[in-house]
Amino acid sequence: MIKSDRQYEYTKGKLRELEEDLKAVRKEYSSDKKKAALLSQGYTEHIAQLKTEIAEYEKMKESPLPKVLKIRNFDEISRQIVRLRLARGFTQAKLASRIGCKQADVSRLEREDYQGYTLGQLKKIAAGLNAEIELDLIPI
Repeated sequence: MIKSDRQYEYTKGKLRELEEDLKAVRKEYSSDKKKAALLSQGYTEHIAQLKTEIAEYEKMKESPLPKVLKIRNFDEISRQIVRLRLARGFTQAKLASRIGCKQADVSRLEREDYQGYTLGQLKKIAAGLNAEIELDLIPI
């Protein structure tokens, strides 16, 4: 998941590099279609993944946010924090200063594998992002 403009630009650059490398492989092995297809597969999959991540980041930055973000499981929390922060145009450092912590703390809270949230932290994050968060973590 792309979480900053710097990562976004880096990912776009990597995408361009991979597309150029793929063209070169296909050109070099144009006489052997099977070999070209075999060597192209990894490039193709990686390119598709990067395109998905870039599109997701652009959508997060541009999409309007609802007044209340509804979170149904722990796996959504970090993603919603990133989404809100990006939509507000905040860097991790700016959010950190708004909620009284360090940038590294915000980075940790945005990690996809992090699940050590407290209600106090979520309340501060929501206030820092001028948002409301509705948690519904009861299993169905």
